[in-house]
Amino acid sequence: MTDRLAEAQKLASNVFGTVHGALVPQVICDRGEGIYLFDHTGKKYIDFSGGPHVVSIGHGNQKVREAMMRQMEKVSFFFRGFWLNEPLLKLAEKIIKVAPSNIGLVQFCNSGSEANETAIKIAHQYHVERGKPSKHMIISRWQGYHGMTLGALSASGHVIRRTKFGLLLHNWPKIPAPLCYRCAYDLTYPKCDLKCAKALDELINQVGAQYVAAFMCESIGGAGTACMVPVPEYYPMIREICDKHDILMIDDEVICGFGRTGKWFGINHWNVQPDMMTVAKSMTGGYTPMAAVLIARKIGKVFDETGAPFIHGFTMEGNPVSAAAAIAVLEIIESEKLVERSARLGEYFFKVAREKLSHHPSVGDIRGKGLLMGIELVKNKKTKEPFDPRLRAANRFQKIAMEKGCMVYPTTGVDNGVRGDHYLVSPPYIITEAEIDAAFDLLDAAQTDFEKEFLK
Repeated sequence: MTDRLAEAQKLASNVFGTVHGALVPQVICDRGEGIYLFDHTGKKYIDFSGGPHVVSIGHGNQKVREAMMRQMEKVSFFFRGFWLNEPLLKLAEKIIKVAPSNIGLVQFCNSGSEANETAIKIAHQYHVERGKPSKHMIISRWQGYHGMTLGALSASGHVIRRTKFGLLLHNWPKIPAPLCYRCAYDLTYPKCDLKCAKALDELINQVGAQYVAAFMCESIGGAGTACMVPVPEYYPMIREICDKHDILMIDDEVICGFGRTGKWFGINHWNVQPDMMTVAKSMTGGYTPMAAVLIARKIGKVFDETGAPFIHGFTMEGNPVSAAAAIAVLEIIESEKLVERSARLGEYFFKVAREKLSHHPSVGDIRGKGLLMGIELVKNKKTKEPFDPRLRAANRFQKIAMEKGCMVYPTTGVDNGVRGDHYLVSPPYIITEAEIDAAFDLLDAAQTDFEKEFLK
C-alpha cells in the first residue's frame, strides 16, 4: 500500500458514510479523461456507469472548464433574491426549448432529491391555490426511487432505502412497478390488459381523488427496477387517469433527462406531456451540482392568478458558476448531436451486451433504453430465483468488475423490493463502439469470475 493510499484511508474514517455505507472505497480516484477514470497508481478504468448516470459528455472537457472559469472571474455567488442571474436565465431558456411544449417554467435547486422534494411541494400548493387543500397525497410506485430527503423518500418505493426511516415517512400509497420480467400480478403482456397501469385508477378511487395531489414516477426505472421500460400503452393510460382525477403527473427524469435514453427526456419515447419533470445528473455532466423542476404553464398560471408566492428555496440554488457549466454542457450535447448519438449507439450497446452476457447462467435479463442499461443477476435463470440478499451479490460483482477495470453501479431490491440483485451501466455519450466492446469484454470476464464464486 502506498503512503498516499494509507493516508487517504486513514482520513476516510473522519467522513460519516464513507466507512458506514454499503460500498466502502478502497482506492483514490486521481483524475478523469473522456470515458476513463484513473486511480492513484495510474490504473485506468472505463467509467461504464457514468457516475452513476451523471457523466454525459465525458470527464475533463475543456469547454466546460473554461465556461466555469469565465464566470468565476466575474462572480461566483450572489444572493438570488437581490439580483438577476444572467447565466441562470439563459439556462432556463435553453431547457424550455428542448422540453415538452407544455413546459414554460423552471425552478432550480441542487440535487435530484431536492428537485423531487420541490415538485411535491409545488403540487400541493397548486391545489391549495385552486381551493382544493385536501389534495396532498403523492401516489407513486413500489421499487421507484426519487431521493433521500424525507418527502422524496416517502414517494420512493425502494424498500431497502426506506427501512431505517419508516417512522419519519408519509404513508403515501403506491402501485406495483410495470416491470414485465417480474410482473407483480404474474401476468404476461399483452394479455395482462395493463393491470399495472389500471392499478392507479383503482387506488385513486380507493383513497379518494379529493386527497391525491399527484402521481410521481420515473419514466424509465432506475436503481429499484434495473432500467425497467414500460410497454407502449402504459404512459398514455397513466396520463389519461391523472387527467380524469384532476391530479398532476410528475415525471422523474433525474437519470433519463438530457439524452441518456436517446431522446431529450425519457418520457418522450411515449409522446406524453407530464405536468412537472425533475432533472439533474446529465444536465451538468457532473462538473458541478445542479438540478431543476420543469413546470407546466397551467401550474404557473394558477400562481399568477392568485398572486401567491411559492415559499421555498435553497441558498445555493441557481449558482451562476453551476449555471455556466450547465449551459456549456447543453451546448455540447446540442452541437455534437449527442442525443442522436445515444439513440444510434444504444442499438449497438444492447446488441453487444446480449452477445457478450446473455449466455451467462447468472444473467437473468438485460433491459433499458439508449445508453441506460440494467443487468439482473439471478441464481437460477429458468426460475428467475434471485440470490440470497445476505450474499450482497451485486456489490460483490461491482468489486470484481472494478478489479478488471470497468465501473458499474450495483443495487438491489428488484424482486418485490426486498431481494434481487442487479447492476446498471450508463457510459458517457461520447463512448465509441470499440470502447463498448472493450467494456463488455471486461464484464464478460467479470461475470465468469462471479459465477465461479456464486454458482458453485
